[in-house]
Amino acid sequence: MVLAFFLALLAVPAPAQPVPPPPETYTLEEALHKAARNSPEVQVAEHDIVIAEQRTVEARFQFYPEVGLQALAARYSARYPFSLRPEFRNILLFPSNRQNIYSGQAYMTLSLYEGGKHVYTLRLAETALKQARAKLEAAKLDVKAATSRAWHAFLLAQERLAATEELLAQADKAPSRSAGGLAGLEIEALEGDLRAQAGEEHRKREDARLDFLKVLNRELDTSAVPSGTLQTEAVDVDLRRVLLWAVELRPELQAQTYRAHMDAIAVNLALGRRTPSVLLGLDTELTGQTFPLNRNNWDATVAVRLPFSLDFWTQHTQKLSEQRQSEVRRAELRDQVHLEVRKAHGDLVHWQAEWPRRESEWLRLKELRERAQMVPGSVDWLKASALVLASRKRLLDSVAEHAVARTRLERAVGRALPAP
Repeated sequence: MVLAFFLALLAVPAPAQPVPPPPETYTLEEALHKAARNSPEVQVAEHDIVIAEQRTVEARFQFYPEVGLQALAARYSARYPFSLRPEFRNILLFPSNRQNIYSGQAYMTLSLYEGGKHVYTLRLAETALKQARAKLEAAKLDVKAATSRAWHAFLLAQERLAATEELLAQADKAPSRSAGGLAGLEIEALEGDLRAQAGEEHRKREDARLDFLKVLNRELDTSAVPSGTLQTEAVDVDLRRVLLWAVELRPELQAQTYRAHMDAIAVNLALGRRTPSVLLGLDTELTGQTFPLNRNNWDATVAVRLPFSLDFWTQHTQKLSEQRQSEVRRAELRDQVHLEVRKAHGDLVHWQAEWPRRESEWLRLKELRERAQMVPGSVDWLKASALVLASRKRLLDSVAEHAVARTRLERAVGRALPAP
């Protein structure tokens, strides 16, 4: 019986192992779309625009009258006349046999003249909205550049690993692996070097995968692979033209320009503190101790305020200094943008000349190895294949560097480069 029981247990099929989901594949366009949608920086910038839009609406409301209704009911006991608190409109109460009083009021207050305060406040809000939109464009450019760099780095690591593993597989299948003596020792050493290179390339590919997932704002344990081949194309860009584009289109420069405008408006607002303001008020009310309330009171009031601010000049001096700070920062930022454009343009020109040269070198080495007609797996074949592999990796590096240099120049300019 015991034997039959154990035989029955062995006959029970083992539970099926869960099949891991297929890896997510990303073309460059798909990666750019996913990163822009998941980017925290872009989302924060979008909410900054919402906030700036609402502040603009609030600034426009200053030109409309403030209208309201107020009603109150009070129970009191008085031996001498007194008034309610200012929150309850300072209604006068007198000694009376009736201890209740009721009141209702409708009011309207309109600012007729504020020395340009409302106008400057609206301009300040509208300029802040333009600055928020410029910052959103800068955030999108940052995400696009970071995603493009991470995708190309991931694809480069994948192709370098594939090239190393391809050569290692050819060496393992070669018939001359069983050579003895010094030749066998050299073969094992060369294959060991290939295996070490494959391990290092695998580690770099894993690091590139993590960096890529971080840019996409995805879970770091997600299985993902780049889809496509590592390729690039030459571009002809004039340095003077891209410098002009950068000055006109770079969103950071636009945002700093709006910042300077906001500081200039703040100076005008500070000047408005010494300007008289004119207010118009309309009130109508019903007050009494019994219903119906038959006592009708109304007033139309025009008030003029003459401010005497002791700290006026301190505020004015602060705003002037802030305005000058913005001008200095914009000049410094413009110089920084010019430096970034020149460096990125220099990198693009360098790799645009280097990448075809390395491609010709790799093709020439491949041809020379094939002409030599060496036995696959031999010492000479492994040495030659290692040289060809190193040349191929240099070619892959140059192609990736050229693509990244183009992305860096587009980020420095603030727009995509025209197709050749």
